[in-house]
Amino acid sequence: MSYKSDLQADPDVHFGRLANGMRFAIMRNTTPPGQVSVRFRIGSGSLDENDDQQGLAHFLEHMAFMGSTNVAEGEIIRILQRKGLALGPDINACTAYDETVYKLDLPKVDADTVSTGLMLMRETASELTLDAGAFDRERGVILSEERLGDTPEYRASLEIMNSLLAGRRETMRAPIGKTDIISNAPVELVRDYYRANYRPERATLIVVGDIDPAAMEIEIHQRFGDWKAVGPPPAEPDLGTLATKGESAEVIVVPGGMTSIQIAWTRPYDAAPDTFAKRRTKLIEDLGLSVLQRRLSTIASKADAPFIEAIAYSEDVFHSAHVVQIAADSETDKWQAALAAIDQEQRRIHEFGVGQAEL
Repeated sequence: MSYKSDLQADPDVHFGRLANGMRFAIMRNTTPPGQVSVRFRIGSGSLDENDDQQGLAHFLEHMAFMGSTNVAEGEIIRILQRKGLALGPDINACTAYDETVYKLDLPKVDADTVSTGLMLMRETASELTLDAGAFDRERGVILSEERLGDTPEYRASLEIMNSLLAGRRETMRAPIGKTDIISNAPVELVRDYYRANYRPERATLIVVGDIDPAAMEIEIHQRFGDWKAVGPPPAEPDLGTLATKGESAEVIVVPGGMTSIQIAWTRPYDAAPDTFAKRRTKLIEDLGLSVLQRRLSTIASKADAPFIEAIAYSEDVFHSAHVVQIAADSETDKWQAALAAIDQEQRRIHEFGVGQAEL
């Protein structure tokens, strides 16, 4: 992959790529001393699921802690606990639309502890057992996680994102997936996802801490050099095309949710290389929105404010769209006044700009 940018990488980070395509980045950092963080990123997430696999990228993340070729089910956590790690604070993972990341924060940097951490990442790469019994036992855990996360705030944020990204695949691939698939999918489907998407050319290993980078690179080559992808890479999913809406209004009803008013401007994602000029443009936009945010906060602090709090920000959403958004939470009967207030403030800053003192 060719990638052009005039931004220089941090010279303290050593980057490399194995012959099988796996990338790595190593950085010596002695603050705090005697510790090391390991991150193993697979560049695949819920967007890579087939229709009958929705939720299985996240399910697979759970299965990574439930046995592999060289570590029996139940032993992974015990091995790490003996090294001083706790599940949650030091051992964790997360699944998003476009990535799955495994995280280890090692409290010691002796050779055995660090090697154990790398060994477990290597097991995750291609050696997971994906036992049918373990898979069935974990279904209830995933369903509980889905229920705990299914709050009014989550449902509202998902509806808003799906509206802003209309036409894109993200609107059909929330990482938690579908409960009927989580409840009933055969283990073969998660095995299929694993073989297709956990590939060295999609993987990046990051090691930062009180370590010797040269020795770490040697061990990474030794541990991961024999990892080979199974079969050809899967076809890239059709990510869709962002819908062009023009001016529009939408009402989203979520029982139990707070009343929120939002104004959003959406434009296609800029996939051009990350350059100094591009960063400068973004910084200027962020500074203007920070001034607007402060003005809105000043209004919110007044006794007769039309809204409880308000935010103004911009972001690139999943390489799908660039969104500038102003949002205010208000009492239910004050939403019109809240809308008028944030609209007035964005018009004021658009017409008159900001003052040097504000910057």
